[in-house]
Amino acid sequence: MSKSVFPGMPFSELIFPSRCLVCKRISREIICSDCLSRVSPVPIPVCKICGSPVEKSNICFRCRQNPPYFSRARSYALYDGVIKIAIIRFKFEKKKRIGEFLGNLLGEFALNLNWKMDVIVPIPLSDRRLKERGFNQSEILALEVGKILKLPVSSGLVRIKETVPSISLSPAERIKNINKAFLLSDRDLKGKRVLLVDDVYTTGATVNEAGKTLLERGIKEVRVLTLARDLKI
Repeated sequence: MSKSVFPGMPFSELIFPSRCLVCKRISREIICSDCLSRVSPVPIPVCKICGSPVEKSNICFRCRQNPPYFSRARSYALYDGVIKIAIIRFKFEKKKRIGEFLGNLLGEFALNLNWKMDVIVPIPLSDRRLKERGFNQSEILALEVGKILKLPVSSGLVRIKETVPSISLSPAERIKNINKAFLLSDRDLKGKRVLLVDDVYTTGATVNEAGKTLLERGIKEVRVLTLARDLKI
């Protein structure tokens, strides 16, 4: 059998080299360092509660007018460029390896937040959406975050309402769409500090409704961690 002329590189890598799943260039990383260098962080300062960029006040107008059910929310990056492409390929092209890689990045980000939480809960999909996609992207992210934070992951939050895709909905329509969409099935979460994990934070309607469900069932505190923040709405 022929050996690679490059030490440490399998012969198969010469014929079918690994490529970055975002830019498609040759790379041993799932997302190459060049792509990662172009990830856009969320501009600071941010709202103390929801994590949206603010200019002066430490609490944004929306949180002052309608305080959310969660106490804190933070996102790893903006939903644009590299991160947007990666999330789309992860969810809709079913590139689960991208999700695991992104979950690792999110976990490292969460580690620096130094939040004291007890358990991680991913935002659930409906049964129909889960069957169509084959996996819950938020659960994959949550499992990777759990490995880094050394926290258990619970699937005790379930979606009991079939919602429509929210991409074309207004903020008010998103709230109506997600209203009473969740149910808590894991009674062991009562009294715990729960870290909700989702892929994209847009208006916050989904995580807020999930937070409401959790608090109404006796959860002590809810914080939110998302991979990306969409500022276009």
